[in-house]
Amino acid sequence: MNATPGTTIFNQANNSGQSACTFTLRNVHTDEALARFIGDEPRYRHWLLEFVESGPAATGQIRQAITSGSLETAAKLAHGLKGRTGMLGMAELHSIAQTLEMALRNNEPILMWLEELERTVGEMVGEISAILLIRHNEV
Repeated sequence: MNATPGTTIFNQANNSGQSACTFTLRNVHTDEALARFIGDEPRYRHWLLEFVESGPAATGQIRQAITSGSLETAAKLAHGLKGRTGMLGMAELHSIAQTLEMALRNNEPILMWLEELERTVGEMVGEISAILLIRHNEV
């Protein structure tokens, strides 16, 4: 589902009979991710909000591992981030993390992918914060 910033989808059954997510995030397949959480939206929100801290921390750890020459560690960290972003429905971030992981494992140029990952994680954190932290604080 392509999301428009600020668009809200109310909890209605979609064609598959599962509940639709009550919020959207740009470049996130929220309905598909919600299905991975068996429709438990509070649990999905919890992990999205957790990403606000863990996403930037992960990119920092990846950068530090690369700087120290621990490319295998960096690849493992990128793999973990790839899994987390995939679970949360962040298709673009998942793809970038996967590309970085493969570049690290294949001894290919990595700087462009690392910078793209850091930038995109920052954008995602901003999106989650703008949509969910405001709602979280209103509850």
